[in-house]
Amino acid sequence: MVEFLSSLDLVHFSPQLYHEIESKPPVIGLALSGGGYRSMLTGTGFIKQMSDWKLFDSLTYVSGLSGGSWILMDLITHDFEVDLMLTDWNLDDGLLQGIPDFVVRQKDLVSGIEESDLTEEALLKRDWSGFDNEEFREFREILDMEVALFDEETNDEGLGKRSLNPLLRLRQLLFDDDDEVEEPLKGSLKDKNDTAQIKSWKSVKRIIQFYIDLHMEVRPKKMKGFPVSFTDYLGKAFIRNLGNNVTNMLNGSSFSRLFRESKSFKDFKAPIPIVVANCKNERLKNVIFEFTPFEFGSWNPLLRLFVKLEYLGSRIRSGIAERCVKNFDDVGFITATSSSIFNNALIYIWNMTAKSSRETVKAIKTIMGLFGLEMAGTGSNDVRSSTLDQIKADYAVYHPNPFFNYPGVDSILTTNDHLYLVDGGEDGENIPLRPLLIPERKVDVVLILDSSSDNQNFPDGRKLKNVMNQLNPEKAWSFPELEFPLEHPLAFGCFDKDHPLLLYFSNGQHSYRSNTSTFKIVYDESEIGRMLMNGREVFSSDFDEHHRNCLGCLLIKRTLDRSAYLSEPSFCRDCYDEYCF
Repeated sequence: MVEFLSSLDLVHFSPQLYHEIESKPPVIGLALSGGGYRSMLTGTGFIKQMSDWKLFDSLTYVSGLSGGSWILMDLITHDFEVDLMLTDWNLDDGLLQGIPDFVVRQKDLVSGIEESDLTEEALLKRDWSGFDNEEFREFREILDMEVALFDEETNDEGLGKRSLNPLLRLRQLLFDDDDEVEEPLKGSLKDKNDTAQIKSWKSVKRIIQFYIDLHMEVRPKKMKGFPVSFTDYLGKAFIRNLGNNVTNMLNGSSFSRLFRESKSFKDFKAPIPIVVANCKNERLKNVIFEFTPFEFGSWNPLLRLFVKLEYLGSRIRSGIAERCVKNFDDVGFITATSSSIFNNALIYIWNMTAKSSRETVKAIKTIMGLFGLEMAGTGSNDVRSSTLDQIKADYAVYHPNPFFNYPGVDSILTTNDHLYLVDGGEDGENIPLRPLLIPERKVDVVLILDSSSDNQNFPDGRKLKNVMNQLNPEKAWSFPELEFPLEHPLAFGCFDKDHPLLLYFSNGQHSYRSNTSTFKIVYDESEIGRMLMNGREVFSSDFDEHHRNCLGCLLIKRTLDRSAYLSEPSFCRDCYDEYCF
């Protein structure tokens, strides 16, 4: 922090201030919003620029959800070496095989969809040409065997229909029944040497193998009696997307173990990461749970309890451990818990096509079932009668609940032996701000990077307003009538010395139109470079020196507030007039 402040040329601070900062550094947090790869790429550029200015090393906490949590996973797996971020991500390949690459522009993850480039033809296209009979039957037999093994190992007690066999759904999607498949198969054998047909068959085999491999990676958890859901598969897909070197290192790696072995973390050279998710027990809304390297739990008055993360998955009843378990806190599973974005994507597909032809509806139902999504009302003669509200998204299942029947805490978070957790975006709370406002953490300044999709996939401040209204429902939180993107960040609470100062940055077009869809899952090298540069410019306000100097004033505002003998530079007073709302 002193190195950054000393480098400023428009404002000069006293030696007494530097001494104060060295004796009691300001506690700074960074909150990274959701927004899929758009959020991850923008946030990565933002952090890289922070690092260049020596400010990433000044952070005490960094919180993330959804795409923001992907940034945390990237930092964790590279031991917080900012220069190594994104070096292993396979962004030129889809996260989940077989999902069509489509673009959605939406107001947010939950409340509304504006338009889609997804076509009915893309969903129904299934080319069986080029299949060799022996290869065809061999793969179908392998898949049938995996379906049977999956059913034998499944323990769905307490989950009802939530954990449908995804491999069975995959078989239905690819092979349907023999009568429908064999006829096109026979016709295609005459031209089986055609290059395009062979490529099509190889593509189908790759999809099949992808999900069989995911199942094999999830299988050990099922064999130990734990319920699994779509989130377990998504977590393994995240790890796979990091590349072979990282995948081999991480498979089965627990979140807590990575930190016990982290040199940067042990040397106090890394911020404390906080992965955020929302609880959906009994249809709760805006009840936040958090994962840190040390603990899992919630500050919410309904609970206000934590368990050591290392022992998550242990059977603890009434506060007493009955069976201890380790390695449940898989880093991919925790990341996927915070980013159940593709549940929303598949629900969206159903909602948009529910009034299409009966054949299309059948195809969509099968695709949804493949990923653990169950449509209510399946007994109806008209499968199109279901609505978006009737679809049950697949949640991350945390069983056993470590807070089950905890003495003296009688709430819906302690009376159920399962906890169901989801992406915070599902409750409209897309900014993981709450954990950084906990009084016990004594945070001075919170930098907020908002990459939400409020208006044409750009943020307009409504997610911040949502959080603030949740925190103080008795007082409607206003927001300035400003044009987005912002010329520079907005500062809130500058003169409220009892609470953290909030410094709000919003994703906007600087050198690149960075409002890519939340559901865009493939980026080429050029797009990645431009998104990263734009993220840098969001933080630097296009490398404006005036902004850089004002940023220094804002970061030490609480240090100045606490001191009875430090004077406020006149330049800083002008910055506060310009930035503070």
